[in-house]
Amino acid sequence: MSLSKRLLACAQYTDGFMKLADIGTDHAQLPIHAVEQGYVYTALAIDNKEGPFVIAYSNVKKANLSHNITVIKGDGIDKIDDEVDVLVISGMGGKLISSILQKDSLRNIKRVILQPNIDSSIVRSTMNKLGFKIIDELVLKDAKKYYDVIVFEKGTQTLSTFECDFGPINLALKPFYFVEKIEKEKRNLTNILNKMEEPSHKFAVNARLMLLEEALK
Repeated sequence: MSLSKRLLACAQYTDGFMKLADIGTDHAQLPIHAVEQGYVYTALAIDNKEGPFVIAYSNVKKANLSHNITVIKGDGIDKIDDEVDVLVISGMGGKLISSILQKDSLRNIKRVILQPNIDSSIVRSTMNKLGFKIIDELVLKDAKKYYDVIVFEKGTQTLSTFECDFGPINLALKPFYFVEKIEKEKRNLTNILNKMEEPSHKFAVNARLMLLEEALK
């Protein structure tokens, strides 16, 4: 079973924990990989759609891991138990991830690994309010698209709006794909700006361009 770069990145951050819960598991690729690699001992593969649930169940059975991975049809963290100490939510928008995280208690979870497709700032802000701090973050490129992977553990952290938007570790280290992603957004916005006539629209684009420049300093 071949995992995408973003799922591989998420899976690697589960290493050293006991029980994983993968919410929105789709085909259960991530929990299967995490158990096979010995990152975790057991896992919950949770999805709220019938099709992915059935495929996940079949994939776990084919991998002979039914005794290690429980496949659950459900909506979110209300389906996890007190043994789960690491949580992954990947491949969704930041608003949806934030909504899922606030619906129920995170119980005994020590680490949360999130991969929002958009609206990463909302995810950072929500986790900050829930009493989690960022311990690592990545920007990776997979099939010509850029993705954030953000890793949280329990703790307090003060984040500015600017840090929520771009990520405090990204801003400090300026990793390659972080810079590449910002440079691409700058080029796109500059092209849009050159075609604009409405002053109010130009103001908003220029404001964003200034933020992007600041993020690269």
